[in-house]
Amino acid sequence: MLRSYEPGRFGSFATETAPFAMHILSGLSNDHAHQLNAPGAYEWWYADALDAGGEWGVVMILFRGMPMSPDYLAEARSMTGGYALSVYYRGVRIAFAFGGHPLQECRFDVSQPGVSMPSGALECDPEGISMHVDAPCGTDGRRARVNLRMTKDTAPLVPSETHTEGHAWVLASARTRAQVSIEIDEAHGPVVRHDFAGIAYHDHNMGSRAMPMDYHDWYWGRCHGRDATYVFLLTRRSVDNVTWFGRVTSDGRVEELDEVSIKFSRRRISMLGLIHHRRIRLRGRDRSGHVHEVICSNDTVCEDGPFYQRYISSWRINGDESALGTSEYMNVQRLAQPWIRPFLRLPWMVSS
Repeated sequence: MLRSYEPGRFGSFATETAPFAMHILSGLSNDHAHQLNAPGAYEWWYADALDAGGEWGVVMILFRGMPMSPDYLAEARSMTGGYALSVYYRGVRIAFAFGGHPLQECRFDVSQPGVSMPSGALECDPEGISMHVDAPCGTDGRRARVNLRMTKDTAPLVPSETHTEGHAWVLASARTRAQVSIEIDEAHGPVVRHDFAGIAYHDHNMGSRAMPMDYHDWYWGRCHGRDATYVFLLTRRSVDNVTWFGRVTSDGRVEELDEVSIKFSRRRISMLGLIHHRRIRLRGRDRSGHVHEVICSNDTVCEDGPFYQRYISSWRINGDESALGTSEYMNVQRLAQPWIRPFLRLPWMVSS
């Protein structure tokens, strides 16, 4: 475990129990399922990749307990498996799939990375990790299939840790070479066949109770630079105020930066009333004393929903390197509001 965060004293979601801290872990040894079964519990496996020019991109997520599902939000004991898939072209989402499966139709491996369900899978072998989703995009005959093959990094193995309470974020394989295959079909036949190579990012989130009990704002982002990947997670205005900024070296080693400072700017209000910031400046110091500074500008909104936005973000790294990345903002508190559930059934999409 890299660090165990002590919860903050304040938050906008009142609970009668003590807040749960976020635990930050790393490595594929912690990428297995944790069988969290309490009402509102969740676990998801996430992967994304962009091509070198940012023209094509994919995001895939496999779930055990779906925090964004309107059915799970209405009845916290109705846990299912599930999937989400987004395909982007020039900053516009051109395919989207989101759905669930009964738990008895899914498999979640508790000893190693491994998830399978009718619409997707995550598999690990000695050479790498494969993740795929093959699912309908609505009810009009449209279908998307994405396969992501990630090469295992060479970082030293990190011991597996037992996690049964609280929230955790696993930087499972945050910088890894990958091959991506995209297929999109309409009812009349194939419309997209595209492959690309790039650098992928894979992480894993989990919690033994619903996210709104401990979080309000959730800012996350990652960027693959020439020599390292920079990642941050910031949970402002939350019972558990997490401030994590770090780098992942070319061999996959995760290093948390110290003396972190953060500056938010470009405050915006979305079409659906999300108050957020579009630019984040982060600065931190590594173990050798070297200072790292990045600016994440969330200029291209590729998904705009009632509780979150996702971006193809522009990054400035240490003043002399520019790169593209992926980032998100979530207002987690909105998931606790009953009014949001009908909106979660709509296929939100925006281009910019």
